[in-house]
Amino acid sequence: MRVEPVRAATSALTSGSLSADAVLLDLDGTLLDTIPDLAHAANAMRADLGLPALPQTLIATFVGRGVDNLIQRTLAEDLDGQPIPCDLLARGRASFAPRYHQVNGQKSVLFEGVLPGLQRMQKMGLKLAVVTNKATEFTLPLLKRTGLAGFMQAVVCGDTLTERKPHPAPMLHACALLEVLPSRTVVVGDSKHDVASGQAAGCRVLIVPYGYNEGQSVQTLNVDAIVETIEAAAQWIYTH
Repeated sequence: MRVEPVRAATSALTSGSLSADAVLLDLDGTLLDTIPDLAHAANAMRADLGLPALPQTLIATFVGRGVDNLIQRTLAEDLDGQPIPCDLLARGRASFAPRYHQVNGQKSVLFEGVLPGLQRMQKMGLKLAVVTNKATEFTLPLLKRTGLAGFMQAVVCGDTLTERKPHPAPMLHACALLEVLPSRTVVVGDSKHDVASGQAAGCRVLIVPYGYNEGQSVQTLNVDAIVETIEAAAQWIYTH
């Protein structure tokens, strides 16, 4: 099911008239295009290790399962399927964090429809939270620098719990923080990990088609709807 972007804002509503009380939003690839910063940090790490830069388009396919996965896949490109030496992985981890802190949020931009979509969700009385696999040390500064922090009543990061997406625990934890039922919660993401996590938690799931999903199409994912923008997600919730 494809929902067209919302053309105009509606008057303020309360969630009492809706079938949802809250929206849990993925961060990278859903709210923000963070690839420029991540790719810069990943290639800076490779330079520190004496390795050549990788194309940004390739690094984009490594995003979605947290920083450690990004580091591992970035380093594995030179090893022809061989295990990453422990010392190389340790050096990569030590290099990436300060490199990413230097650029985190500098070139990241909101995707089209995010700001009006979040504003409309707020007017509808929906509680909002970010559920991301990004570590807390990177997530909170990024939300603040991009102006998203003020919209969120809760933030669940990749290191908040022992489990991360695609496990349902992060979604269930966000619902508990917001004091809402999963059955009255909508997850909006860009990847199969968001789908698996949200559905296992008992939430309805919407997917945007412009995100990362490790380079794979989202068209075959079994979700409640594919929505073109976050603004369109707000419209879907309003009409459903």
